[in-house]
Amino acid sequence: MAEATTVPVKSSNGQTARRESLDTFDRLREEMERFFGESWPWPRMRLPKQADAAMAWAPRMDVFEKDGDLIVKAELPGVDKKDIQVSYDQGDLEIRGERKTESEVKEENYYRMERSAGSFYRRMTLPFEVPAEKISAEYKDGVLQVRIPKPAEVKPEPKKITVG
Repeated sequence: MAEATTVPVKSSNGQTARRESLDTFDRLREEMERFFGESWPWPRMRLPKQADAAMAWAPRMDVFEKDGDLIVKAELPGVDKKDIQVSYDQGDLEIRGERKTESEVKEENYYRMERSAGSFYRRMTLPFEVPAEKISAEYKDGVLQVRIPKPAEVKPEPKKITVG
């Protein structure tokens, strides 16, 4: 399945379509607040006018079980392996790093250079304890895969109780 991408398109008033969609969300939220009063449960989401995808990027993650292990896959396109850190801290799996991209177009009467950079951070509480040395991570083709072995379920054995 192809993943949708956001392409900034200039509108007639000079704003990008991305900004317009955020403005539409803000207007909707304001109307809901007016209707429901100040107790509207959604937090106020304000991005600066110059916000772009690089500032708000967080990797997508899939979490599933396979062969008795918990697998965490994080999509990190364009991230260099040396810029990724995976750690296990107090029962939480942490994935953090830095993303840097550069795009350059050279043509006869035209030159464009774009750069973006930003850090990312994801933290996930594991439903069980595991020794950190048993966790493994592999990065290939822009996808980080972390394999966490699930502890074997210990079922209590029934014990016979003598009646005295």
